[in-house]
Amino acid sequence: MIQHDTTVDREELQMMEIKYRPARPEDVPEMADLFLEAVSNMYARNNITAVLPPRPAVLLGYEHVRATGIFHVAELEGRIAAIAGAIVRDHLWYLSAFWARPDLQRQGIGMPLLKAVWTAGQVAGATVFFTWSSVDSAAMASYMKLGMVPGYPILLFEGMPQKLPPVASTYEVVTLEKSQAVALDQEIRATGRGADHDFWRDGWGLQGRQVILAGEVIGYYYLGKGGIGPVAWREPQDGQAVLALACNEATAMTPHIRFAVPGINHSALRFAFDSGLRLTSFAHFLTSASFGRMDQYLPQGPGLY
Repeated sequence: MIQHDTTVDREELQMMEIKYRPARPEDVPEMADLFLEAVSNMYARNNITAVLPPRPAVLLGYEHVRATGIFHVAELEGRIAAIAGAIVRDHLWYLSAFWARPDLQRQGIGMPLLKAVWTAGQVAGATVFFTWSSVDSAAMASYMKLGMVPGYPILLFEGMPQKLPPVASTYEVVTLEKSQAVALDQEIRATGRGADHDFWRDGWGLQGRQVILAGEVIGYYYLGKGGIGPVAWREPQDGQAVLALACNEATAMTPHIRFAVPGINHSALRFAFDSGLRLTSFAHFLTSASFGRMDQYLPQGPGLY
C-alpha cells in the first residue's frame, strides 16, 4: 500500500479538475487501497491500535456494495481521490464507506461526493439515512450537516469469555434459512435485506444459525473467524439465550471472540460485561430517524450493519 505524505492545498486543488462518477468494477482494488490508507492514517492521528481490516475482505465488501447499492468516486488527475458507497434496502439508506486520500482530506472534495450518493438514495426510494461513523470529526460533521444526528455509541467488545449464562435445553439451534432471516429482519431491522444474507453466506463464508423455541424461530446469529454478528432476536427475554448460544459456538471455534453492541441494547451490554469481555473501542451510530428494534440486534460491522 503506497503512502502519500504530501498534502494538496486548496489553491492547488482549484487548478485541478475533479471528476465525480459511479464506481466501476475495475476501480475496486484502488478503492480498497484508498480505504486502507485512510484508515491507517486515522488510526495514527487518533492513537487507535486496532488491526486494519484484511484487504481481501475489503475487496469483497466493496464489490458487494457497488453491485447491489450506490458507489461513487471522485477522480483527480486519473487517480481516485475519494469514495462514497451506500446500500438502499427498502426505505433504509446505509452509508457503508466515505473516505478520502489523507493528502486530500478537508479540501472540500468529499461533501459533493456524499451528497451525490445521498441524492441517488432518495431517487431509489430511501427515506431514512444512517451510518456507522468513525471517530473522525470532519466526517461526523459532514454526516450531521446532511441530517444524520447522533443516536448512540456502537461499542466493540472482545476477548475470551470467562463465564456464559446457562441455556435451557428447550432452545434448538439449526442452520439458518434465508427466509427465516429475512422475516426476522423485517421485524427487527425494518428491512429484509436478502442480498446481504446471500453475501454473508456465499461471499464472506459466514455460518448462519437460527434459534428455535417451541417450534418457532426466535432469533438468528452469524459466526466467522471469531466474529459474531449480525444477531437478532424477536422477544427481549430471548436475547441472553441467543447471545449465549452464539458465544458458546464461537468459542468452540476460537477462544478469542468479538462483537459490536448498539448502545441502546442494554441487555447485550450487560451480557458482554458479565461474560468478562473487554470494551476495546467505540464508534457512533448516526441516523436521520429511528427505525427497527436495535435493542434486540447486534450489527455485522461497518460495511453492512
